Amino acid sequence: MDLVIFTEVQEEIADRIYDARKYQKLTQKDMCERTGIPLSTYQRLEQEGEGSLKNFAKILIALGRHSEIKRILNVPTGETPMEVYERMKNG
Repeated sequence: MDLVIFTEVQEEIADRIYDARKYQKLTQKDMCERTGIPLSTYQRLEQEGEGSLKNFAKILIALGRHSEIKRILNVPTGETPMEVYERMKNG
C-alpha cells in the first residue's frame, strides 16, 4: 500500500466530514448525539481521519450521505475488476 496515497485519502475523508458537518450547521456535539460516538473519538476521525469503519458509517448516516457509498463502490455487472480499473484509469 502506498502510504502517501493512504494518508491523502485519510485527510480528504476528514476534511469532507468536517465540511459536511459545518454545511449542515452541526456541532461536533450534535454529531456525537446523532451517532452515539464519544466526542474524543469523533474529533480524532474528523481531525486525523483515524477511526473505525463502523463509526465512519454512523457519520455518513447522520449526515444523510450513506447512499453515496453505492455510487462510489459501484461495479457494473459483467465487468471484471481489471476492466473496471482500465475504464477508470482511462477516464
